[in-house]
Formats: sequence, C-alpha cells, structure tokens
Amino acid sequence: MRLKNLAYIILCLSSGLFSLNTCSQEPCFLKYVNHPWVDSVLSEMSLEEKIAQSIFVATWSNRDIDHYTYIDSLIKNYGVGGLVFFQGTPAKQVELISHYQRVSKIPLTMALDGEWGPAMRLDNIMKFPRQMTLGAIRDDSLIYYMGKKVAEEFKLLGLTMNLAPVADINNNPANPVINYRSFGEDRENVASKSLMYMRGMQDNGILATAKHFPGHGDTDTDSHLDLPVLRHNRYRFDSLELYPFKKLIDAGIGAVMSAHLSIPALDSTAGLPSTLSENIMTDLLRNEMGFKGLAVTDAMNMKGVTKYYKPGEAEAIAYMAGNDIIEYVPDPGLAIQTIKNYYDNGKITYSRIETTVRKILAFKYWSSLHDTIADSDAAIYISNSNENKSFLRKLYADALTVLNNDNNIIPVHGLDKLKIACLAVNSNSITEFQHMAGKYTRTDNYYWPGSEDEKLLEQLEDYDIVIAGIFGTDQRPSHDYGINNKMISFLNELNNRTRLLAVYFGNPYAIDWLPALQDSEGLILAYQDNEFTRKLSAQLIFGGTGAHGNLPVSINYRYPRGCGIITPGNIRLQYGFPEDAGMSSGRLVQRIDSIVNEGLHAGAYPGCEVILARKGVVVFEKCYGSHTYSSRINVRENDLYDLASVTKVAAATTGLMLLDSMDLFSPDDRLIKYVPDMRFSDKKDLLFRDILTHQAGLYSWIPYWKNTLRNNGSFKWNTLKRYGSDRFPATVARGLYVHRNYYSKISRAVKRSPLGEKKYVYSGLAFFLIPSVIEELSGDKYEDFLYKNIYHKLGSYDMVFNPLRFYPETSIVPTEADTLFRKQLIHGYVHDEGAAMLGGFSGNAGLFSTANDLIKLVEMLRRNGRYGDEQIIACDIIKEYTSCQFPENENRRGLGFDKPLLGTDISDGTKDDYPCPDASPGSFGHSGFTGTFIWADPEKEISYVFLSNRVYPNRENNLLSDLNIRTGILQIAYEAITD
Repeated sequence: MRLKNLAYIILCLSSGLFSLNTCSQEPCFLKYVNHPWVDSVLSEMSLEEKIAQSIFVATWSNRDIDHYTYIDSLIKNYGVGGLVFFQGTPAKQVELISHYQRVSKIPLTMALDGEWGPAMRLDNIMKFPRQMTLGAIRDDSLIYYMGKKVAEEFKLLGLTMNLAPVADINNNPANPVINYRSFGEDRENVASKSLMYMRGMQDNGILATAKHFPGHGDTDTDSHLDLPVLRHNRYRFDSLELYPFKKLIDAGIGAVMSAHLSIPALDSTAGLPSTLSENIMTDLLRNEMGFKGLAVTDAMNMKGVTKYYKPGEAEAIAYMAGNDIIEYVPDPGLAIQTIKNYYDNGKITYSRIETTVRKILAFKYWSSLHDTIADSDAAIYISNSNENKSFLRKLYADALTVLNNDNNIIPVHGLDKLKIACLAVNSNSITEFQHMAGKYTRTDNYYWPGSEDEKLLEQLEDYDIVIAGIFGTDQRPSHDYGINNKMISFLNELNNRTRLLAVYFGNPYAIDWLPALQDSEGLILAYQDNEFTRKLSAQLIFGGTGAHGNLPVSINYRYPRGCGIITPGNIRLQYGFPEDAGMSSGRLVQRIDSIVNEGLHAGAYPGCEVILARKGVVVFEKCYGSHTYSSRINVRENDLYDLASVTKVAAATTGLMLLDSMDLFSPDDRLIKYVPDMRFSDKKDLLFRDILTHQAGLYSWIPYWKNTLRNNGSFKWNTLKRYGSDRFPATVARGLYVHRNYYSKISRAVKRSPLGEKKYVYSGLAFFLIPSVIEELSGDKYEDFLYKNIYHKLGSYDMVFNPLRFYPETSIVPTEADTLFRKQLIHGYVHDEGAAMLGGFSGNAGLFSTANDLIKLVEMLRRNGRYGDEQIIACDIIKEYTSCQFPENENRRGLGFDKPLLGTDISDGTKDDYPCPDASPGSFGHSGFTGTFIWADPEKEISYVFLSNRVYPNRENNLLSDLNIRTGILQIAYEAITD
C-alpha cells in the first residue's frame, strides 16, 4: 500500500465511508485456487500459456468462416484464456463454443456482455429490461430472480461469465455511455439492485462482473471515443461512486471491470486510464477495498486506452497494474509477448503471474461444477416461453412510473361518459398501445407521423380525454433523445387544447425536454418502447394494473429521484399470461388448441373464439377458423356473435338484478305486479323466483313464427311485409318486417299457453316479457337501460342488439341458413325466431357481442357486481341470483343463471359433472343455442367465454355438445391451476 494514501484511508475509516472489512465474503471460486486440478493444469503450462490465460478475445457468431478460423488459430497458437461473444445467434454460438472448447488445451472462459441478458447480443432471445428500467422497481427480489433467469440462459448457451451488472451511479443526464445502462443515481438503489443481480447469477453458476470501476456514471465523454476526465475529489468517490462496488465486493462478487477514465484524485499521471493505474487497480481496488476476485479490463480497443498507448504496451501495463483478465485484446500474440517482456525485465513478478492464473483456473473449475449441456433450442424455448414472458411482464409492470395524476385521471373512470381519442405520436399505423386501450372501451385512433397537422389538433379538441403515446424516440442524449422542435411544438399545442394523458416510452431524462408532458394532466413514464410496455401502459391507464414504479434518477426540480405516484390496479381486467394468474401455460394453451381444433376438423363449427380469465387476468384469448366453412373471412377478436340464450343472463336477468339493486324489482313479487296483461290468466300469481328458476310450470317454448304463415307458406298480410313502414317498422331479417303490435300476440300466446305442474322445466316464455318489465320500471327503452347502466360502464360498447345498425356484415358472424321461415342466411339479425318477431329486442335472445366485451360482464358478475371501481349491481343481489335456489326440488338453477348439476346420476349413482368435474358449487353461467357459453367461478376466480356459430349452416349439427367442447375447455382451465 502506498504511504501517500494512508492518511486518507484513516480519514475514510473514521467517517464510515468504507471499511477495510477483513470479513468480506470471498468470491465463490477462490476456495479452489489450490485444488488438485488447478495444480495439475498449472504444472503442465509454460510461462506464455500462463500469461495467455489472462487474454480474452472478442468473437461473433454471425461472421464468416474466415473469422471462425482466425479465432480457432488464436486458441491453438496462443492458448488464450477466454472468448467474449458479441452479436450472433444462439445456435451458431453454441456450435462454435463446442468447437472452440474441443480445440483448446485448457477449458475456455466463455463470456458475454449481457447487461439485459443474452438478448443484448443474440437473436431469438427475449430481452430483459435495461438497468434504468429495473431501477424504477421497488421490489429488489425481482432483480435476484432476473439474475437467476439470466444465469439459466447463459448456461444453456455455453457461457460461464456475464460482464454485468453495471454498478455505475448515473448522476449525469448527459452521460453518453452509461445513462440508461445504470440502475440510477441513488447509491443505495444502485448497490442493492447490483447486489441482487449479482447474487441471482452467482448463486446459479454464472460469474458476475461489476463495472465500470471506480465509477463511470458522471462522465460527459464516451470512453469508446476518448479518455474521459473525472475531477471529483477522493471524498466524493468514497461517498458515492465507490459505494456500490464496495457493497458488491463485501458480498463476494467474482469479477470487477475497470473503466477507462482519467481520475487525478486517484492517480495524477496525465493521460493514464484508470485501467492502467496501479494506484487504482491494486492499491484502491485490492488493498483498500479488499477485492480478491478477478479484475477485468474494459475492452482494450477503446479510444480511452488506444489514444495514449499502443497495442501490446497497453495490455502489459494493464496486467502490471493489477488486472487479471485483459479483455477484447486486438493482438493477442503481441500482448502475450509484451507481458512476458515485462516479466523478463523484472516489472512483473512470477508470483503475480501464478496468483492470477490460479484464480482464473479456480474460476474455470468452479464453472465446471455448474456445467449444463449447452442447448440453444432449450435456451430459445425457455426464453420465449410464457413463463418467462410472464416474468418479463412483471418487471416492466412494476417499473411503470406515474409522474402526473391530476384529478386522479389515472385510472380512467366513467367510461360511459367519456369520448376518448388514442393518439400514436411518431407512428402512422395502429400500435399495441392503441389496440390494448381499445380492449377497455371505445376509443378513436389517431396518428401523428411527425409533421404539422392543424386539422388533427382540431379533431382532437372534440374529445374528453386524449391518450397519447410518444413512440420512436432515442435513448441517447447525444441524439437529443430523438426529440425535435416539431414534436415539442405539436405536443405543446395538444396539451393546450385537450385534456392530455401522455405515456412516454423512452429515457426519463428526455421528459425535461418536453414541457407539454410535464404540464399534462396525466403522465406515465414507461422507460422503454416494446410490446410489453405498450400493452402494460394502456392497462395501467384503465386500472387493469396499478403503478408502483419510482424514478431512479432526477429529471428536474419537479421530478426528483424517488417520485412516483401509486395508482390502484385490478379494478378492471388485465391481459397477460397464464402464469400471471397461477396457471400453467403447458397445461392450458396446447390443450385448448387441441380440443378446439378437434371441433374444427370434425365440423362442429366453422370458427370460434375462446377467452379465459383468472384472478382478473385474461390468460387466454384466441380466434379459430372462419365465419363460414367457405368464407375467406377468418374469425377476429372484434367479431360479433349472436349470443342466443346467453341473452337471458347477459341482458334480461342482469337488467332485473340492477332494478332489484335499485329497489324497483323483487323476485318474490308475482307476475301480475309487473305484467298487468296477465291479470285474467292462470299465470298472474306466478312468482318471479319460480319463473327465473324455470319451475313455475310454464310451457317450454312456442314456435311463434309458425303463426305467421298461411297454408301455402306465404306470410299473413297483417304480420310480415317485405318492405318496412310505420305499421311494419321492426326488422325480422333482410327484407322482412313485422307488424308493430306483434308483441301483443306473443304476450297473448304466453298468456294462453298451458300451465304445468311446479317442477323444473326449462322455459324461455317469460323472458319475452322481461324487456317490457324493464322498460316500465326504468322509464328507459330496454336496450338503452342496459347500455347506459351496465354495458357502457363496463366499457362494453360492442354488446348490442341489432348490430347491423352499427357494424358492417363483415364484422358479424352469420348463423343459420334458414330454409323454413326467413328463407335466407341469417347474418346480422337474431337467429332465434321468437326474438326476431320482436324486432331483435327480447329477453330470451337478441344480444350480440364480442368475446372481449362479454367477458367484462362475466367478470363483473364474478366480482359480485363491482367493476371499474364502481359497484354496478349490489353485491348481495349478485350472490342471491347466482345461488342455487331450490336444491330440495332437484333444481340446480339460480335466478336466471345455470348452475352445476346436483347430487348423483340416478342411473348409475355416479356424480354428474355439468358443466365439468371441477366446477365449484358456487359457479354459474349459461349456454346459447347458437353455440355460445359463459361461466364464472368466484371460488376459483375463473371467467370464461366461448363463442361459435355451430348452427351454420343448420341447427341439426350437435357435434359441439356431443364432443363436450365448451365444457371440456372449462375443465382444462381448472386443471391448469397451479396455486
């Protein structure tokens, strides 16, 4: 130790800046420095081979054969100690590693600079978040788990060493080389997260490398291009830059990488990079801070070194300064020879060489203890698995940081009252962000590709909220973050004219350049621009997920480090992966595909859509097949299906529940109270509780349409017409209109129908009457009552009656080719003949919906009436209506809702399993004749929707039920639960 530093060390000890901790944990591999294997290998090595173990060369797996043979020659001719892989593919890298290890006399260290995992360098691998993004996460245990996953991928790719984490404290916004690669500006946050990343890797067999010692976070020069100069005093370094490194050293980090910096406070030699400084790499790093592991240089081809030192000379001085590994050596032969010359001249001792090579060999032995057979296919599979994507989603979700939330605009409430525009800045096509926002409510999409657009601003003025995503920026301050004056001007004007909720997908420092975002009512910082952040930001805006992130750096006085507004999540559905909700993708995805495709191949339906949620997370959403067997229109997410009898619960029963919540209706009232026309019938005293549970004795169904036909098959003149008019206003099908008073005929038919004994017999007759009950009690039209008070509050604007009023035919899936009544393909009109005779507005059928909008309703019911932070239907009402009412009558039904079968099968004593064996007793749902099905299970937290048009081309096709497809998928969902 040099005497000139002694007094300062005493000062540091007394002030507690760092301690000479003799109890620091040693790097994991040092226990093997005197292992017999190390002794054996060492005894067979020449001096040049021992020096060569410190030489690491750069290589790529996307180069030509000349490059590969060159690396091959370096291994054979010089016995270099390791390779540092850069860009390429997993398969080629694994192939090359296998070859290089075979030709090497001594096992090679295989390193990669993977700060955000192998994907930083390799194709076909998922990228983990950059460290600045991770710096926003409050839960550091997630960083440990990330390190574990990175280690798993490294081992499968044949790698043993990661040149990460970055332990630099980025306190200079203009830093051109570290910046977003750092965990942030707070020493505790940087130290803690670096430590967790290190432990996650080293606990799982991959050596971690802390960089860039003694701290590269406050530079404004890129050391790749020149030698940065840091003029801070020693106290500053000890209190800030060195702090994370000391924590990592004390915790046993295996390697520390130097930075190419000129630091007069630590070494006053002019033009001397810290990498080449014995004061820094030996006196400070080893003697003062107690580091015993492998000191690694930053790349030796960088201008921060080569500007002042020649190849060979630079490597020798670095070695002499205390570095064990000289990385990215341009000329290995020259470097080895120059280091040997330094030894011959007495500048380097043999003891130093042996100590270094023993550490390197000990590390290689330690690595072999964790050996995994390299398998690029396995690495790609694991990286791209839903399990890994679920974890990545968690990391990005926890990092999202809300900086502005004036008037609690986040999450957005009152979807039934808002007109929302979703704007993509720097884009001219729909983004994942806009697509996801559209899943929550009706939004109009706009684009600003980068030019002045007064017309666009005028259009956006008409909206209650403008949600703007700012894409396509740049992480680098040297590129002005990709921000130009046109963008600044446009966003300023946008903020002046609208109520702006903005999401910035980029470097946090860039927000200081955008006054409009700082003044916006809502502002979310996403840090990075990718599929995860785009989807998650939209989910955050609507409360599917909540905000938890906090700023890892200071933007300005308004946004200091650590700020971040917490917002509630799970108030609406979110969209993720099975693993996000305690389910296994392996048990779910392929099995659903299999059962659905079996139905497609058997001809059970031309196409269908399946959507499944658990714990408020949509974990499966997929479309299959086409609109018809001969159609070129594939089923799409926004296609509307005829829900058939699902209307009974999704419209009629739900409407009654809401009225019950408002004390306007009770199931214990008699039919005559709400339908006075029944006063002279034998049905006037029927209780609605019996009607809704299908045990009132009502006739099962009446084919109303048959009463419209003459004996010759033509329509009666006072019932149906081919042209609409005031007397025939309601549409039954294309070119077919029903008399305005036909409802009274249906009412009379119900009134006159035979009444049976009080037992469970499924009947839809009373559901024809319920719309008029709802209209009379609410004072609104049937559909308006449902839209205004339920569907639009859910953001379900694609749940409608008579959809052809709002949508093109191509967005609606056809049902049956009706050869008996309407003599046409039923497309956009309700399939059920009785509902059709009411113009499509009925309680038994008539509702159309997309799967996404329907599952919002199912989820609201599963959540006991609460959705979007609003109690839409009273909790006790939901529980009452979805409970089995008369089990003593062997009636499984709730009020309107279907329930699991009760008891045992009479024939053989076995337990019935409708809808499926694992459905909870408290679960409920309904099926529809056209091939639809919904189910909710509050106990298992499942919501499920299946939509198909199994009646195309005719209703005689019962394969959907025969193959148990709808209920089979539900059982798969239960079997996929892992928690």
